[in-house]
Amino acid sequence: MTIEIHEDAAMPENKKAKQAKIAKVMREFKSGILMGSDKKPITNRKQAIAVALSSAGMSMAGKSDAYWDSYVMTMMQGEGEEEEETMDETAGEARCKGYLRTLEKDRAKKR
Repeated sequence: MTIEIHEDAAMPENKKAKQAKIAKVMREFKSGILMGSDKKPITNRKQAIAVALSSAGMSMAGKSDAYWDSYVMTMMQGEGEEEEETMDETAGEARCKGYLRTLEKDRAKKR
């Protein structure tokens, strides 16, 4: 009797492939289609990062949650996707957005 060992085709081997796999899983999380093993959507960012690292063959051991969070955000920004929650606003940008909101409200009132 011989035992055949099948390599998991989904397990990436090099660094670029692992980063691409993590980015793909995080895009699924961002769009709301990432499912857990119970077939329910994953809504917790930490859990999504754990799933992404697991699917890429990496582990969270020895690194803090903040490290992995920033690692994943850096990869996502490298692809041209930026998350709104990570963008810092300057005081001028915040004032400008507030001014634009008041203009929109005034236009809505006039209609």
